[in-house]
Amino acid sequence: MKTEDIENQDEQKWKSVNQLLSRAGSHLNILEEEIDVEVQHQYMDLLEHLIKSGDFKTLREDAIIHAQDLFDEAVDDERKKTLLILLSMVDDVSIYRSIESFQKQDTPIKPWATIALQQSRMLIQSNLLDESTVFVSTGLGGHDTLLRYFCVYIANEGVTLQPFQWDIVKKETELVVTKSQGEIEQFEHFEKYVTFILLLPIEANLKEIFNSIIDECNTYGNFLSENIIITNVKKLSIEEIEDFLETKSPPKYKSRPF
Repeated sequence: MKTEDIENQDEQKWKSVNQLLSRAGSHLNILEEEIDVEVQHQYMDLLEHLIKSGDFKTLREDAIIHAQDLFDEAVDDERKKTLLILLSMVDDVSIYRSIESFQKQDTPIKPWATIALQQSRMLIQSNLLDESTVFVSTGLGGHDTLLRYFCVYIANEGVTLQPFQWDIVKKETELVVTKSQGEIEQFEHFEKYVTFILLLPIEANLKEIFNSIIDECNTYGNFLSENIIITNVKKLSIEEIEDFLETKSPPKYKSRPF
């Protein structure tokens, strides 16, 4: 299959997801914290396993009885992970407060507690409003109805970025992102690339936004590559970025998975 065909398929899938989320409107819940995607997968896999066990109701009732085990140092983390998942499916404010208290502690399974707290909050809100909600989680999280993205703009071959070019990139990005109802959280500059952490609306057309930024910057001397890296999975380290640039030419819009 041609690269262009794959990109078109990905774009259609992205549009379909955006349409679904846009219809959710105010019933959209975005996980705000940055949590490793692998941890999120493990959480959902265990939840699915517990639901399919055939006795989920009994397991949940037992978890309510043993909710305080979350704070017992003698109870191992694997048991606490199971408790968190089961308790997150209980529509009870006191249980929500227990999860919240545990989540505030600095423990090895704090990410699990964060996901459980969000799930519990969403369940209670849904039942109070008598309306279903949509839960969106990414590795980088988000804020309100904005998703967080890590972006790398890359200098063209043979170009060493200068301070005035860093300023151009920051200014043009700020103009377009603000116009799109987004925010810049972080900006860093290097000789061969610049990085941003951005918050953008979940329905934002990323292709249009970043094409616009790169095109406008390049009116000042064609110093940026059309190829950029965008991900909402994790913030890449300097080593990861430089290794990537040394081994391959980055495709446009590297990744946007949930």
